[in-house]
Parts: sequence; structure tokens; C-alpha cells
Amino acid sequence: MSVKENPLDDNQRTEPRLPHNEVIYVEIMTPGAVESDDLNPAVRATETVDISANGLQVRIPEALRVGAILQICILREKTGDRFHLTAEVKWRKRLPGTYGYMTGLALFESEETSIAEWKMAVSAMFSDEDADHADHVTH
Repeated sequence: MSVKENPLDDNQRTEPRLPHNEVIYVEIMTPGAVESDDLNPAVRATETVDISANGLQVRIPEALRVGAILQICILREKTGDRFHLTAEVKWRKRLPGTYGYMTGLALFESEETSIAEWKMAVSAMFSDEDADHADHVTH
């Protein structure tokens, strides 16, 4: 399997994505996960660009190393829900003219995380999105 060269190319996506802005916290525990000399564990606040049941596209200041495994916490400001997940960095792209990177994260199935709750929440968000579109069409 190769790393996706053009992360914005929707032809490579295997599931629907929902444009969505959420605050997430990326816990960087693995030495070498960030391409810098800082090897200390760190937590970085960032935000999602789009989400799916099995992945996220995020904006983050650091250049995360493709293949790095991260612990992340998604905090939904709207509901207060927290999801503790494990993700792999699948790709990254420098954002032109800005400070940071667009980064693709693939979520892992694991009993020790909130993956089942995350998938239910994403399903509900898609349902809410569909209902919003239906309201706009009928009114």
C-alpha cells in the first residue's frame, strides 16, 4: 500500500467524509513522530477539516512523520463528548503560505479506545447533515 500523494484527491477515498470542524488534541508520545529534534511527549491542539468513521483530515502546526502512531482525543465542543482514539499518520501536505500541515489520520480498531462510540457519533452527524439538507429543500 502506498502513501497517498495527493490527499485532496477524492478518488482515493474509500468512504464518505463530512466537512467538519472540531477541536482535537493530538498526544505525541512516540519518539520520532514529529520531524524535529524535540523528542519529549507533547499534546497539540488542532482542528479537523473533515471526518469519517475511520479517519480524519486535520490542520496541525507540526510535520508529523508518515507512519507514526498517535494517541488522539477528540473533544466535541458542541456536545462535550470526548473520544480517545489511536491513529496512524497516512499522509501530510505543507499548507502553502501558512504555518502548518494538512494531515491524514487513519483510525485503528481497538477495544482500548472510543472507536465504537466515535463511529456511532459520526453516523449521527451524517444523519443530522442529511436532515439539514432535507429542511433546506422543503422550505
